[in-house]
Amino acid sequence: MGALFPMRLLTLTLAAVTLVSCTNTSDDFDQLSGFLRPGQQQPVARSEPLIRANVPRLQVSFPTTERAGVMLLEGTRDGVDTWLSADGGTLIMQRGMLRGSRGFGQGLLSSDISEALEFVFSGQEGTAHRFHTYLNGNDETATRTYICRIENRGPRVTTIGGIVIDARLMAEECQSLDQQFQNLYWVRNSDNLIVQSSQWLGDFIGAVNTRVIPQL
Repeated sequence: MGALFPMRLLTLTLAAVTLVSCTNTSDDFDQLSGFLRPGQQQPVARSEPLIRANVPRLQVSFPTTERAGVMLLEGTRDGVDTWLSADGGTLIMQRGMLRGSRGFGQGLLSSDISEALEFVFSGQEGTAHRFHTYLNGNDETATRTYICRIENRGPRVTTIGGIVIDARLMAEECQSLDQQFQNLYWVRNSDNLIVQSSQWLGDFIGAVNTRVIPQL
């Protein structure tokens, strides 16, 4: 599983995770080295320029494996963001919604989230279809179809980095023939961006919780 850039506190839920303020490059590297896989001495080389550039950071936690940490924004292309972990694992997201992953167990190679994305960002309720393509243990791809019910659960107030944020909570309940999962999205009212979420990544890893870290 991908190793994350370390934080001062590891926890199971986003609500209890302490945000990290990275103000010194040397300190950053010391922190990064503490949450790598055994035998790995330092973060992947391509993380160094990202740290020095003070790129946006994403706070993440995996409740199933009790891991938590920070990922760095490696790049954005056609509105799709790639977030980098310490050992090269990535989360691929569109406006904060997961589209794919690499290096975190069973790989979510790609997904069609266009219908769900429209409901979540419009604040409307309805039924959406999702299509996920996974890579299995035999290096074979398998595509699953999910029918999802999306609900607007109303206004919520959350605090991130000491900043109080007014948001709406959108819930997505998805089901296939043999699987079901729930995604939750806290969408900030001021700019319609997902600032916090809990999203299902697959059978192997379960859910990943995310929270945007305010830039200093």
